[in-house]
This record gives sequence, C-alpha cells and structure tokens, in this order.
Amino acid sequence: MQTANVTITVNGNRKLKCATGSNLFQVLSDAGYVFSGNCGGRGMCERCLVNISGIGSVKSCGYVVMSDIDVTTGKDNTSILARYQTDGYADSYISRFQSDTDPDALGIAVDLGTTTVAMELVQLASGKAISQHGFMNPQIKYGSDVISRIKKGSTRDGLDELENVIKSGLSDGITAMTKHPERISRMVISGNTTMNSILEDMTLENLGHAPFQIKNPDALSVNGEEFFGDKKYSHINVTCLPNLSAFVGADALCGALVCGLDRSDTYQLFADLGTNGELILANCTNGYATSCACGPAFEGMLKRGAVMPTTAFDLLYTMKNMKIVNEDGVLADRYIQSGYSPANGVKINMDMIHSFLLAKAAICAGIDSLIDMAGISPADISKVHIAGGFGCSLKINSAIGLGLFPDCFGDKAEFAGNSSLHGAHKCLLDDTFIDRIYEFKKILTAVNLGELDGFDRKYYSHMDLRSWDI
Repeated sequence: MQTANVTITVNGNRKLKCATGSNLFQVLSDAGYVFSGNCGGRGMCERCLVNISGIGSVKSCGYVVMSDIDVTTGKDNTSILARYQTDGYADSYISRFQSDTDPDALGIAVDLGTTTVAMELVQLASGKAISQHGFMNPQIKYGSDVISRIKKGSTRDGLDELENVIKSGLSDGITAMTKHPERISRMVISGNTTMNSILEDMTLENLGHAPFQIKNPDALSVNGEEFFGDKKYSHINVTCLPNLSAFVGADALCGALVCGLDRSDTYQLFADLGTNGELILANCTNGYATSCACGPAFEGMLKRGAVMPTTAFDLLYTMKNMKIVNEDGVLADRYIQSGYSPANGVKINMDMIHSFLLAKAAICAGIDSLIDMAGISPADISKVHIAGGFGCSLKINSAIGLGLFPDCFGDKAEFAGNSSLHGAHKCLLDDTFIDRIYEFKKILTAVNLGELDGFDRKYYSHMDLRSWDI
C-alpha cells in the first residue's frame, strides 16, 4: 500500500513528491519528462534510462521508488510543453472581450497527442496561460502509434479502456493546475482524428480500412459532467475541434491556421513532424493535406538506446560529411558489420539507418506529391512552418543536408512550436477561430498518398541521403 511520501530530486534542480511504491517512469512522465518512442513501460527497450545516484543506470519503467533518490535524466528528456509565439492574440482578445468576461473565469486548452499531452490553464479575461501541465499519453501502453490505437479502439470494450485512461489523465491535469476547478467554464481539445474520436466515444473500426470515412468531421461540444462522468465538472463546456480526414486532424488544421496559411496569397507548407507526419500545402484559395508515418520510423534510430530522432539528423549529417556513411545511406566497409560508435555507447548500424530512410522518404514523397498536385515547384513555396514533437528542435541545415527538404527551403523555414496547443488556446478565447477552421476545410483536398499514381516511385527515389534535386 502506498502511504509515505518520498522525494525524487531530478537533475539536481527539481524536487518531485510521490508515494512509496510509485513507478519512477510514471512519476517522471507525469512531471513532463519525455522518453521518446518508449515501449509502453514493458521493459523491452532502453529509452527510459535514467541514472540514480549510488545505483547507476536503470530502466525507470521497472524501478519502484521506495525512498528518497537523486535522478539524472538524459538531456533529451525535456518537458513536452513546447512553446509557441502568441502573436499578440491575447492582447487583441483583451480589447474585444474583457468587459464581458468574469475576471475569475478559467479555461483549459489541450493538445492531445498520440504520445504526449500538453495542457494550459488560461485566464479568460486576460487571455494569458497561468499554468501548464504535460504528461505522456497513458494510452501508450496499448501501443505507441495511431494504428495500434485504432486496432484497440475498434471494439466497444477496447474503446472504453482507451477513453477512460485519457480522460483520467486530463482530470488529473486539471487538478494539478488549479485548486479552483469550479472557475473553469470552457475546455478546448485539439488532437488528431483518432485521439478526438476516442474522446468523443466513437469506435475506431472506420479508421482502420478503406475508404477511411470519419465520424467526426465537425466539432463536438458536451457538458463536462457527461464528458468526465463527474458532477464536479458540470459547469464546463468541453469542445473537441473538427477534423479533415482519417489521418489529418484538428491538430494539423490548427497548426496551419495559426501559421496563417489560410490568409496567404502564396503557397505555404505546414509540416507537423511528430508521431505522425501531417503535411498541409495551401494558400488562401486552395490547398492539399496528407499524412505519413514518420515518428515511429525515425524512432527506429532509438533501438538499443541509440539517439533521439532530432539528434539522429545531426549525427547522420556529420557521418555523411565524414564519409562514414555514403549518399546511398550505406556505412563505410569498416563499419558494415560492427556499426559506427561515435561516443557514449551509441552505435549506429544499417538497420537503424534503414529505419531513418523509411521515414525520411515518406515525408519527402508526401511533400513531393502535394507540390505536384498544386502544380507548383518547391521554389514557389514562400514559407515552410515546422512543428511537432521532434520537428520543433530539428536543425534545418541537417535536414536539408540529408535531403529531407529541398535546398530552397533553407531561408524559408520557421519553427512553429506547439501549434496545436496554440490553436486550442485561440479557440478557447474566440469562437471565430473555429469558424476559420471550417472555412479552411472547404478549400482543402485530403490526399491518400497510397492511392496516388507514381507515389511508390517518389518514395523510393528519396530512399537515400542525397540533396533533394529540383
């Protein structure tokens, strides 16, 4: 029985309280530390390694906290609450709505990701976020990607399990951010189509096979008591934002809008590079949207505790420049059998490079296909907005050097931060932003890459580390 409180000191500068017998991985995850691409706490990988003073390196998912400990995490296990530019939106909101808003009223904005969840507590009168909370999506124990969630949620019992664990996590997040839940009047959730479907109590069998028709193209608002199954939330209106297609959800639509694609006279590209890679190429009158699996494949670089996906770009780019790996993505002869070990026990082998190439080629072929459908060239794209779990810390020169993007994207790329959370924040403050989502959907064509003639050719043409020729 968990009774006594113990203290976990993290990286020498943060103290976390937990009950005796707590799982270390869960405590760290709830506090906002990310272990990218983890196996769901089954002890099958080494991606949740931490160093405990006096003990050494351990898998946090298998460590039970029985006494005070000092923990050092890896430099990449950082908070999942990615920042974003507010673009003066809160100020404009104040001038328009402050006189009509209860000064004590609160709202919750949520970015519901497949892997991580980020929440903001917002003071509605000022439009400012006054608290944040992040945690690993607890559904990850059923599988790390969208496809595994779809399989699980295709039955009534499976959906109930997925729904209950994430709603419990959201409720815990509210408790962590405020002692006054009675002041919360609104909650807006931005997620991909699968995540939103789970919250909306819609079984997922329709998302697992063609024609991939969705049940939730529109926003859905429900009373908080119905949503959480708890009377203490009866005063909250909970809104899940609208989706475009089975694999392009509210999170990508929000991201494209906060980046201004719907107000641009020229084509701009929005690339959300997280667990799923969602791509939108659009201007104010026309656009195309698609998705491709990128996160899980990039996470193949993490086998046996290799490197974070963002670090993988930098490392492979350096290896390419040093002729350790060639433009075909093949290691030099002396490393073919043993792999290349740059430092700190990291070893890059051909299996890892192949996983990387699969993801890189999928993104390239997706961008390439949308460009062709728009009838433009890469040079015609005026801006490239990069968001997502590892997209936000991607070094553009490494990405271009490995052929992820054309050279001409170099001076056009901007990092959007957590654009899904940003969009939820805006919707929380102003219903006209939801109207913009609906208007934007009207000009977008959802593209299923697997059905496009010539997609396979594009895909295989990018299965290397060469610069992207245009």
